[in-house]
Amino acid sequence: MKKSIYLLAALLISITTGCEKMEDNYMKYVEEERIYPPRVTNLVAYEGLREVSLTWDNPAGNIARKILIDYGDDSLYYENMVDSVHIDSLEIKGYTVSVYTLDAYDNKSVPETITIFPNGEN
Repeated sequence: MKKSIYLLAALLISITTGCEKMEDNYMKYVEEERIYPPRVTNLVAYEGLREVSLTWDNPAGNIARKILIDYGDDSLYYENMVDSVHIDSLEIKGYTVSVYTLDAYDNKSVPETITIFPNGEN
């Protein structure tokens, strides 16, 4: 009986001291709350002969200030809020296009992404 009480006490002590630092794994994420700029919506691609036209809806408000378009081989950066762009001289291959908004401190939003495949025939 005394052995089981000692074992139970030892088990209880080891559990409480072992879990004491358990929240250290995620505390840095809780303390560093990140606020993203709002993202663009309704991204649509119109593909053509080695070219693509992209259109989207910009978010409301004035938090988002700039646009960044990343399409693998290159990226386009605009200092103002444009809502469409035409990209030409593309290779005939698949592209993953991501459109980001940036705030005044150049923090990126969550991307709006679309896959395109510019064709090579008329």
